[in-house]
Amino acid sequence: MISDLSGDCRFFVKYHLIWRPKLTAVDIFGPAQSALKEILLALCSKYRYEVYSLEVHPTHIHILLSADPSVAPGDVIRTLKSLSAVSLFQQFPALRSFYGRQGSLWEKRYLISTGESIDAIMLREFLENLDF
Repeated sequence: MISDLSGDCRFFVKYHLIWRPKLTAVDIFGPAQSALKEILLALCSKYRYEVYSLEVHPTHIHILLSADPSVAPGDVIRTLKSLSAVSLFQQFPALRSFYGRQGSLWEKRYLISTGESIDAIMLREFLENLDF
């Protein structure tokens, strides 16, 4: 589908956005998994990002979306990470107290890829290697 969000241009740009929670050994998304999905979908709707797929795993979050090309993909992922953490901490105070000791909910690093699919080897290296 070709998007027309600005009225003046048409675009078809898809981004795979992938990031990890600070501690992947802890299943933080047990009770919060469905809430996180709803939060991310609401944020994408608010900022007019068209979501094609959204997966929340204990080890990572993976969203395939389209955004206006005037918005940098790095800005999209930083917005989703920061605002989703705020919302999760408001809804789940136990997460706030647990991750307050860690400094943040999400790792600073993230992976952005364009196109229909993402290279499985690159994704595995990102998820397994802290020095990606």
